[in-house]
Formats: sequence, structure tokens, C-alpha cells
Amino acid sequence: MVENNKKVKKLKKFYIKLLFKVRTLDIKPILEEYLKDCKKIAIMGIGNTMKGDDGFGVLLIENLVKHYKNKYNLDLNNEVNNIRDKIILLNCGVVPENFTDVLKQEKPDKILIIDAALMGKSPGTLNIVNSEDISEIGFSTHSLPMSVIVKYLSYYIDTEILIIGIEPEQIDFGKSLSKKIYEKNLKFTEMLINLLDSFLKMKIMRNN
Repeated sequence: MVENNKKVKKLKKFYIKLLFKVRTLDIKPILEEYLKDCKKIAIMGIGNTMKGDDGFGVLLIENLVKHYKNKYNLDLNNEVNNIRDKIILLNCGVVPENFTDVLKQEKPDKILIIDAALMGKSPGTLNIVNSEDISEIGFSTHSLPMSVIVKYLSYYIDTEILIIGIEPEQIDFGKSLSKKIYEKNLKFTEMLINLLDSFLKMKIMRNN
């Protein structure tokens, strides 16, 4: 009986994981659900802009800052930009661990991490990286493993962490983003801006 229960739990876990991976084919509804009950979100863009598509996360943050800079008085030269104390944009480069103190101070209830990831998928694929699979995914430019950073943040902050990885086409040193990944970056940035605008609008309405 105990052995059967173990098999059922294991099978259930397998199907949940399988369903989760199927859902990741469409990122937008996952992010909409993720933001639904959010009070404050931190978005961490990680990567090396000197290594081709590895700069995806950093470019995303730069694009977000450019979009909101006039309306919310943001500065592209700042590694940390704050929008109405609801959205924290972090340009982490290759040292996301250097921003843990900022996150501990801000205490966001949601942390979105965006990075290039070697997931064995076709270039340009955006996917949710399951926390159980972090150690199996290649995040090449980090000083510390992503798994260590996630465990550290989860220990010190009561937060929900979501990692979105993009499969790079090339990560050669001295190269810029490939055309495919650059175009994917623009589309993803536009989608994220629409979601963040809705999030901000909802927060403003609730405060009034």
C-alpha cells in the first residue's frame, strides 16, 4: 500500500512537471498569472553584452529603462531603477549576487530573472526554468551558480522567483546579439511593457 502511494505520488509529480513544461510554450499567460496578486516585482536582467546572445537579459532591462525613463525619471546609467516603488529594474550584468542586498532591502514578493540559458532547445526559444532543473541548465557567465543565488534569495526574502531563459544562437566573445535573438528581445520587451503597464495601472487605481 505504501509502495503504491509512492508510485502514485511519483507519477503525479511527473505529470505535473510535464504539464508545466507544456505551459511554458506560451510565456504571456504565465506572466499574467504571476503578476495577478503581485505587490512589488523586481526584474533582474543577467548576462554579458560582450558575449553575443548572452546579453539578452541586460538588453531587456536597458530597453525597459529607455521606455519608462521620461515618465518615471529613470536613468540608463543606474544599475537599479525604481518605478513607483512597485517595479525594480536591475541591470545585473554577470554579477547578480551583487544585487542581493538591494533585493533584501526592497523585499519584492515576486522576482523575475531573465537570462540566456543553454537548455538544448532551438535558438530563440523562451522557456520557464523549473527550480528543480536549474543545476542542469547552463548559465555560463555567472560568478556564482544560479542555484546558489536562488536558494540565497529564497532563504532571506519571502518571495516567488520565476526564471525565464532564452536559448542563445551564439555566445562568442566580442559579438553582439544575433538578429534572431535581437528581434526576440524586442518582441518580448514589448509584451513585458504591456503587462507592466497593466500592472501599474491596476496598482494606481487601487491606491486612489
